[in-house]
Amino acid sequence: MIRKPPPAGQGADMTRAGPRAPTLVLLHGWGFSGAVWAPLRAALPATVRVLAPDLPGHGAAGDGGRLADPEAAAAAVIAGLPQDVDCPVWAGWSLGGLVALAAARQWTGPQGLLLVGASPRFVRADAWPAALPVAELDDFRQALAGDRRRLERRLAMLCARGSVDAASLARDLANRLQAAPATPRGLQAGLDLLATADLRGAWQGLPAPVAAWLAADDALVPAAVARELRALRPDSHIGGGPGGHADWIARPQALADFAGPFLNQCSAGEQA
Repeated sequence: MIRKPPPAGQGADMTRAGPRAPTLVLLHGWGFSGAVWAPLRAALPATVRVLAPDLPGHGAAGDGGRLADPEAAAAAVIAGLPQDVDCPVWAGWSLGGLVALAAARQWTGPQGLLLVGASPRFVRADAWPAALPVAELDDFRQALAGDRRRLERRLAMLCARGSVDAASLARDLANRLQAAPATPRGLQAGLDLLATADLRGAWQGLPAPVAAWLAADDALVPAAVARELRALRPDSHIGGGPGGHADWIARPQALADFAGPFLNQCSAGEQA
């Protein structure tokens, strides 16, 4: 395992829960930062140790080009972990799910993996129909060259679509995007990652507990991907609820209630 001291700051937020306890490592989605996890952190028990680092080119983190390669992005996350992290439970939302999968593949000790509105492959393939058409990512590439605020509003509306109060959630998400803006290089690299990464093998072969939380009306990661996830990992824990891609931000308690028992499956003294 890679063991290095964490860099100062860099968007990490940690609550100590005692030695050798599982550490929930929250990896955010495209365009956001580690701060987007604040609602979930508040809903989790105070005893849960949480880290929420910024991915390359997002928030306070530099070197945005590394995000195009899931292995390089995962290595950066692992290098930033405190040395006393014994059992990370990687939880990745959206794009962060790809980095979480790569980090889990690199880690050699006890761990767990939780995908939140995420999939090991984001674009459609013949054997992977519950995913985005590649043309939608191409549209975002073109939008990167235009008005930044328009791009942020479009992303916010897509993430909020399907939620009970989509307009309110979209405004909240747009504010979050503007509060900690990603670099253009980080955004471009993130789109490259979403378009090319295929980590189905990591999900299928990981010798650790795996779980996924999927929203019923997600416009970016269809809930129907649950069937493919279960086919690859019959032992996976699949949960979910109503709403869209970012509904867990407006109503985090359901996700917190799902994540809590899953954390208990990972301990520093056991390897699944």
